[in-house]
Amino acid sequence: MDLILAFAYAVGSVICHQLPDRSFFIDGRQLPVCARCTGLYVSGAVGFFGWVALKIARGWRGTVVPPRAALAIVAGAAVPTAISYLTGVAGVWDGSNLTRAALAVPLGLAAGAVVAAVATKDLR
Repeated sequence: MDLILAFAYAVGSVICHQLPDRSFFIDGRQLPVCARCTGLYVSGAVGFFGWVALKIARGWRGTVVPPRAALAIVAGAAVPTAISYLTGVAGVWDGSNLTRAALAVPLGLAAGAVVAAVATKDLR
């Protein structure tokens, strides 16, 4: 188990700053990624599996998603994350960890759904 945790933290260090004051803790242990990344990755998984569940519920019928529509959805969903990030960098507003994670959820959901749409050949 320690080897798996070490691997998770090593991978997390490549993709995230892992600052303790910007991270969630569970049972006294810091998660391998910050709050914003946690919001992105958890909601990304929900978006991915949500798309797959929708496909199963529809009997795997094709739902063609045009690439431009997918791009527009992801770009629009990125706006809350971008605003949160930019206001923090500018020193205007730097929300709590919960706020950072919540503002990353739309982007994660959209990105996860788009990845699933590609995997199920719905995005062509």
